Amino acid sequence: MSSSRETRDKSELIEIARTDPGTLYDEEYYKSGCSEEGDGYHAYGRNDHWNSFFSGVAKKIDRLYGPKAVMDAGCAFGLLVEQLCDRGIDARGFDISPYAVEQARADMKERIKVGSILEPIPLQNGKKYDLVISIEVLEHLPPEHAEAAVKTLCDAGDRVIFSSSPDDFDEVTHFNVLPTERWIEMFAAHGFHPSDPPDAPYIAPQARVVENANAPKMPKQTLLRKLTVR
Repeated sequence: MSSSRETRDKSELIEIARTDPGTLYDEEYYKSGCSEEGDGYHAYGRNDHWNSFFSGVAKKIDRLYGPKAVMDAGCAFGLLVEQLCDRGIDARGFDISPYAVEQARADMKERIKVGSILEPIPLQNGKKYDLVISIEVLEHLPPEHAEAAVKTLCDAGDRVIFSSSPDDFDEVTHFNVLPTERWIEMFAAHGFHPSDPPDAPYIAPQARVVENANAPKMPKQTLLRKLTVR
C-alpha cells in the first residue's frame, strides 16, 4: 500500500492506524515524515547524526540506571537497541513497521521484531525488563488505544522512559497529541510516578522517567551522576 500520507484525509489515516498501522510507516515516512530540523535537515536513518544521538542516549541510560535488560517499544530501525547492545546491555526492541524492522543491523535481527505496543511484551524467562523505553510512539496511536499502550509498557518493567510530543499537531500521523502531564496521569493509574530525576532531556525536552515501588535501584553516586548527565 502506498502511503502518500500528506494527500489523505485525517479520518482515512486514523482508520488505517486502527486496522493496518504498519503500512503508515514505510520508506516514504522515514525519508520525509520522520526527521529532525534545527541545525539542518536530518532524515531518520543509520547516519552520523542519528548514530551520534542514540550513542549519547545509550551512554546516559547506562550511566544513570545501569540496566542489564532493556526493551525499546517502537524502536524503528533499532538504532538505540544496537547502541545499548554495543555497551554490553541486553537490549531488544519491536516496531509496528515491517519496513523499519527490516532495516535493523545484521547482528540485531534476532533482537528486533515486528510487534504492537497494544499487545503484551514478551518477558525474558518471566522476568520484567530493568528498563522499558518508548520514544515518540504514543502520539501516533488512535486516542482510544492510549491507556492500553501505557498498560503494556507498565506490565513489561518497573521503570519506563517515555517521550511523546505535546505540541506537534502538524505531523499527519500524530493522532493523539497530549500534554505530558496527561500521560503522567495514565502511568499513575498503574502505580508509576516520576522518578528522581523525573526528566530525560538527553532524549527530548518532554521526555520523562516514571517508575513504581519495585524499580531497580540506581547505581551509586547518584548525586554526582545528576550533576554530570544534564
